[in-house]
Amino acid sequence: MSNVVKIRAGTTGVRVRRTAQSGHDLPALAPPDSGRLQEKPQPAVLPRNSVDVAGEYERGFADGIADAEARLAAGYNERLAGHTARIESLLTTMQGQLWHLYERIERDAFRFALAVAGKIIKREVRVDDGTAVRQIQDALRRVVGVDAIKLRVNPTDEQVIREHRPAILASAESVREFIVEPDESIEAGSCIVECASGNVDARWATQLRQVEAALFGRISGILGEQE
Repeated sequence: MSNVVKIRAGTTGVRVRRTAQSGHDLPALAPPDSGRLQEKPQPAVLPRNSVDVAGEYERGFADGIADAEARLAAGYNERLAGHTARIESLLTTMQGQLWHLYERIERDAFRFALAVAGKIIKREVRVDDGTAVRQIQDALRRVVGVDAIKLRVNPTDEQVIREHRPAILASAESVREFIVEPDESIEAGSCIVECASGNVDARWATQLRQVEAALFGRISGILGEQE
């Protein structure tokens, strides 16, 4: 219940008189701000240069990605170049080693062939007595302008050479006389011709060594070991 207050205006003032209580309760007054309407939140208004800031961010982000990709690509290319250089160096080294191996195999093959040739010649000399005669005839064709020579031969060939004396003289243009001198240092089937104009070394080992020197520029001594 609440009291009713009546206000009556007069000529001289205002009189307030309390009347009987009303049967209705008045609502309690709300605080001053409670009756205000709730305002809707307004979207934030970005400053005018906020668009430029967002664009700069996007561009910076893209530039960062591009820079990272460029750095990764540069590092990859650098590592790839290093690996390529090492592979090329390895291949060059392998090629050089293979070339030296090929040269060594080639030299060994030629020397083996020469050693086999020396063995074959020795076997032919043992089974064919005419080998020494043919070797002397070939050496005398290189002698010019002399009429007398000395033949140094292996003692095993001395008798055969004396028996074929006419055939030996017939093969020489100017030689009319020769002396046979046995020499243990001369291998069978070979000879050394001595005359006033010089000597002719017609030994098989010497000829094979000359072939070896022509092939390799030096004599290895393998033929001498096989004698």
